[in-house]
Amino acid sequence: MTRHRPCNTLNGMRKVIITCIAIALLACSLPGPSRADEPITIGDVYGGLVVQLGAAETSVALGLGRTGRYVVHLLDSEPGTVTKARAALKAAGIYGLVSAETLAETTRLPYSENVVNAILVQSPGKISLAELLRVLTPRGALVASAESGLDAAGLKTAGFEMIEKKEGSDLAARKPWPKNMDTWSHPRHAADGNAVSLDTAVGPPERVRWVAAAMSEVEGLITDGGRNFYGGVLARDSFNGLRLWHRDLRKGDLNDPSFNLPRLSYNLARPVASEKYLFAFVKGKIAALDAATGKIVREYPGSERSMELIQHRDVVLVGGAKGVRAFSTETGKQLWEQKAGDARNLAAESETVSYIAGRPKRGEPVEAFAVDLHSGKIKWNRTDFNWLSKVYRTVMHDGQVVYEVSSLNDHNIGNAIHLLASETGKLTWEKKFSPGMNHKRQARAMFSGDDLWLLHGGRENTAPRKNGKVKETKVPVQVSALDPKTGKVLKTHSAGLAHCFPPVATPKYVFAGVLDLTNMETGKVETNPITKANCSREGGWVPANGLIYTTPKHCTCWPMLRGFVAMAPASPNPKNPVKQPIDKIRFPLIKGKASADPAAVVAADDWSTYRGDRWRSGSSGSDGPAKLDTRWAAKLTDPGTFPDGPILFDWRENPYVKGPLSAPVVSGGRVFVSRPDAHEVIALSAASGKEEWRYTARGRVDTPPTIYRGLALFGCHAGYVYALRADSGELAWEFRAAPVDERIVAYGQVESPWPVPGSVLVRNDTAYFVAGRQQLADGGVLVFAVDPLTGEKRWVHRLDHMPQKADPTGKNPYKGFYENSGLEFDPVDIIHEEGDGIAMSRWILSSEGKLVSVDEWNAFARLDTGGGAVWVPRGSWTYGARHQDRFKGEAPRRPLVVFRDGKVYGELNGSTDIFRRDFDAEAVKKFNGKWITGWQAGRDARGGKKPFRTHRVAAGAKWTVDVFTPARKKPKTVKYGTQLYNDIHALALAANDRLYAVHKDGRLKVLDTAKGSVIASRKVPAPMWDGLAIASGKVFLSTLSGEVLCLE
Repeated sequence: MTRHRPCNTLNGMRKVIITCIAIALLACSLPGPSRADEPITIGDVYGGLVVQLGAAETSVALGLGRTGRYVVHLLDSEPGTVTKARAALKAAGIYGLVSAETLAETTRLPYSENVVNAILVQSPGKISLAELLRVLTPRGALVASAESGLDAAGLKTAGFEMIEKKEGSDLAARKPWPKNMDTWSHPRHAADGNAVSLDTAVGPPERVRWVAAAMSEVEGLITDGGRNFYGGVLARDSFNGLRLWHRDLRKGDLNDPSFNLPRLSYNLARPVASEKYLFAFVKGKIAALDAATGKIVREYPGSERSMELIQHRDVVLVGGAKGVRAFSTETGKQLWEQKAGDARNLAAESETVSYIAGRPKRGEPVEAFAVDLHSGKIKWNRTDFNWLSKVYRTVMHDGQVVYEVSSLNDHNIGNAIHLLASETGKLTWEKKFSPGMNHKRQARAMFSGDDLWLLHGGRENTAPRKNGKVKETKVPVQVSALDPKTGKVLKTHSAGLAHCFPPVATPKYVFAGVLDLTNMETGKVETNPITKANCSREGGWVPANGLIYTTPKHCTCWPMLRGFVAMAPASPNPKNPVKQPIDKIRFPLIKGKASADPAAVVAADDWSTYRGDRWRSGSSGSDGPAKLDTRWAAKLTDPGTFPDGPILFDWRENPYVKGPLSAPVVSGGRVFVSRPDAHEVIALSAASGKEEWRYTARGRVDTPPTIYRGLALFGCHAGYVYALRADSGELAWEFRAAPVDERIVAYGQVESPWPVPGSVLVRNDTAYFVAGRQQLADGGVLVFAVDPLTGEKRWVHRLDHMPQKADPTGKNPYKGFYENSGLEFDPVDIIHEEGDGIAMSRWILSSEGKLVSVDEWNAFARLDTGGGAVWVPRGSWTYGARHQDRFKGEAPRRPLVVFRDGKVYGELNGSTDIFRRDFDAEAVKKFNGKWITGWQAGRDARGGKKPFRTHRVAAGAKWTVDVFTPARKKPKTVKYGTQLYNDIHALALAANDRLYAVHKDGRLKVLDTAKGSVIASRKVPAPMWDGLAIASGKVFLSTLSGEVLCLE
């Protein structure tokens, strides 16, 4: 049996060709911003994550960073060296693409295994070769300078291969491809159509290896050579997810700035991959693209209108309306042609190719063929099976051809497999069965080892409902191993019910259901639904490269991790503390030289935290000005300084970062903002806008700090929390909230599996923050309480379960993870005060850290700022990734809401209408805080209703006005399917009953809250999302152009 993985021969790979000296020469030749297509590579690493050990020299890192294709992380054990490196990188204007950090542990690198594409060793310090090998991706490059002290013998002993000595005694080597990892080069794993990966490194998912944002749900994923190719087509690194390139196969433009990942058609040839090439239908014909760069290498003539495509050994095979053609992979020369009508269901094993052809609607018989791979000579053909016209997919394995007949609907009738000998065409055996799927049911055959596995069960005796009800029986969903030669059932295990994607397998597991893995040997079913697979006729889960991949499925079933996701099994490190009892995990605290000012107080008219106060109300204790003159404008960053390369596309799509700056915080005569992608917190004089200090954290800071007792408190996505002197930026303490100092890649940068939101909540002299991505990943989401003055931990609570509960009888699959209670339910959010405790999304904890409640239907929060309670939608600020559109045209972000003392102001979803709703005690009592299912939201929208939370809050509104859209331009009705937007991008409430609203185009309006009338207006630069603050009688605004404005 051939393992489908990158070739380990010299001819099958590109050699490590560039030394540190050569890279430095290239870097020195690039004085300014570079284009992403400039040919700077490290061996075959044309983009990805590069780590440099030793930060004394930065020109190499800058040269790579300026291409826009690399994320470069410099590490050094000396803080002074890191400080100088950061200064050099910031001066170049690309900090974030290239960053520097002090090693927290001198003997261990802060990364998960198999995540770094290349390591440049200038000064290894105490880092061992085994540690370097651990973090490198398979086929990752190591380049060691002569001064590093590394030698060829040591590299070989450590397990490196292809070790070469370069000029100046530099060494280059690479990490070999592990024997237990496989690829997934075709829609059904390989050219044989057998949807079984040979990867034994894959296991039940426990960790997030990488995540990237997705703008829409697009199915289709193949992977080979350490590269993943999505839809049609987006290329990412298999091991860290960094974007490598993109190309719309319909238009053919490489790295088009307006790229939006296209969906694949089931009527045209789908892409397939090899280590070197991506084969795809580009602009009407089959072409081979360089897998590393996306550039077209060759085209295959006569491949127009191809419906099928496979690549086997050294042959590219295409099927279409006129027959089957075979081409040489490397030359593009046609090897042979077999003419036939609508040739389809191509599969190949060894030296045999099988396919089906014939158009019965034109009176042609449907025939099954087997031909020789290199000559096209027919070995046999059959026309005597009445089921041939119904075949959906074909599998070849160990001398047999399996023809899968599938209903592709919700019914079990019309599903069967038929097995023939691949050399003779003789029927061996056949079997009808009910696939264990809810929708789009497929009779899929999966060969693993000596067995053929089938997923079966669920609903039986069903048929399309034409005349009345049909009797339906529910049977257990199971997976059975059959003897491939006879069809005899050998063993049967329980399995998960697949939803709208067929099962796949590895030598150890069958994948089905809500990420249910059935162990083939023991029958144990392990389920850990960190995320969900997208609906697809090929496969929802892709097990390859030691990981489990999903294409985006932003379902509303439960609060899942959303986006492009790769999941890893449990850590190979037996000492990993993640799953230890929470009170046994050590969270290091580093003390700085600075200290808090116990006498410092937050003034009543300060805006001391994100959204103003501990309720995140978006309201201020300060009056707001009627006039809107600019007192000062401070330009803090220029987004145009970054090179326009693939990495920046991931930055722009990051749901946690809304632009170049965060919203502002104003306290103690200073304005504080963060530059998220540059890892910076900046303090300005509130009087003049003059910069007072900047501080660089270990990772992204997505929201502004909280000011308390003279300290600026904030978290970062590297898993750390900081307290700085608010007047100087000097460090008071640094707390590691991550159980392990370990990094993955998320949204185009190096991040921790336990990122911490920038905004920390301070309540009753305690600081609260959250660390994590999803409750079922990496040991759970952690909620902390610490002393804000000292950083000393008071308690930590682990959230490691979902509130959705399955039906214990197993009869109702729409309970539990399929109950659809995840509409506007976030797995992680910024913490706010709620009642006597704190809330994070729908989890509510007491002040002592005990879990009080989590109600999956509780989509509204009852909050009281002191002058009367209100009900508001949870998470109206849209902190992270949202669920999928529940209907065509749903707005991408939630509408903003602000409130104070019994009054709520907000935007009606999908419009620029602003409302005021007053809550008295009776209204608070009667309000229904239970939200609807995603299914109901879709039905309501299609029926002309408004399935939006702000519409429920606005019921009985005192007034509703639209100050941005003239009445003559406002449509009376909005047609279903119209794309909706929430275009009010900033909203804040002043103490003197003035409401400030900023349209996304920069129109700022001041409303009198008594009647909703406009009392002032002006034009400002396009605002940051939720970027307003009101303090000391002034308005402060962060803008998308990188400015902070002060208006008075």
